[in-house]
Amino acid sequence: MLRALGARARTPFVLALTSTLVAALATWWLVEPSTDPFGDTAGSVSVLALLPDPLPATLLLLAGLLGLTVALSLHVVVRTPAHRRRLLVPAATVTVVLALACMDTQLISFTGYLVAMTIPFVAIALLVAALRRLTAARATAVVVAGLVAWWGATSGSLTPAAVTEMVRELGGGFARVGARPWILAGLALATVQWWTAVLSSATPLTARMRLPSARLDRLTTAATVVAVLGPLPYVAVRATWLLPDAVFVGPIRPEDLDPSMRLWGLMLGAAALGGAVLTLGLIRPWGRVFPAWMPYMSGRAVPVAAAAVPGYAVAFVLTASAPSIALLSVEQAADGDTGALWMLLLLPFWLWGPALAAAVWGYVRRRRLEDSPAPRTAFTPGRMAA
Repeated sequence: MLRALGARARTPFVLALTSTLVAALATWWLVEPSTDPFGDTAGSVSVLALLPDPLPATLLLLAGLLGLTVALSLHVVVRTPAHRRRLLVPAATVTVVLALACMDTQLISFTGYLVAMTIPFVAIALLVAALRRLTAARATAVVVAGLVAWWGATSGSLTPAAVTEMVRELGGGFARVGARPWILAGLALATVQWWTAVLSSATPLTARMRLPSARLDRLTTAATVVAVLGPLPYVAVRATWLLPDAVFVGPIRPEDLDPSMRLWGLMLGAAALGGAVLTLGLIRPWGRVFPAWMPYMSGRAVPVAAAAVPGYAVAFVLTASAPSIALLSVEQAADGDTGALWMLLLLPFWLWGPALAAAVWGYVRRRRLEDSPAPRTAFTPGRMAA
């Protein structure tokens, strides 16, 4: 199936391991139906839950067994590229079933919360690094810190009580959902592994797409711009939470918005804004070489995997969450909330996810072309260079 996978002994092992775990989890859900994470769960909408029991768990079990067969074939049986290509269809089947299992609104919520929780620590680390190197950063830091302190004092969102309440509510939320989001995240990681394997198949098409092409560069650059714009509607809405008349606050009134909830919403908006900035780096020089103000890494080339791994993972989470978000919007609109359809524009995962995947692929493609030696032209007697 995959020439690259055949050359790496560890890849069939990883695929076999993930397939075994998926089969084990599916077996557990079949034996104990009450543990099925795709059943009715408050605050989540799952595409796989639309299927009658025990079909979801059965599909996962079959996908795990099929994936194990593919992985063992890669390691033991496959000897020629033709044999490997015959495994492409079963490998793609495993990927599709695992992707269906990840189509759940709780997956994007869980990912967003994890990213938002890291934002304060990342921002502080970057700010300290910039303060050590850049004079302009010191003045900017003073202004930003003053504005944040003023807003926190006037809104009450940065008081110790508000921060403590936010942490308590977050811990309570994770306790209520239990292991479900962690299981979804594990299935997402397994899907990304299989997805990467399928996309890495050595076909004439992908080989041709790795060659220099101005047209492909323009298309992936356009996809990057779309991916940068994708989270901005959400960022703009969350920015209104800085004001008394906040929007997108759910069933509660803006004046009743709790300070801790207001702080958490702004952190989610900051996470989306950070994602947009990082996506912009895919087509900017600082996405290839670390900026001069970053200690220990200044002037060094950014590892391709540092952008590709999280980029592809986020692209998959966004794309896999798109059907569930659409389903949730339609369900709420059917219940009379016609404004719920605006969620498809506020959270345009259906466009943002595929655009981000294309943007990351274009970045990886350009970096590999830059690192590859220039092709040599064979010398032909009787010919002279102009």
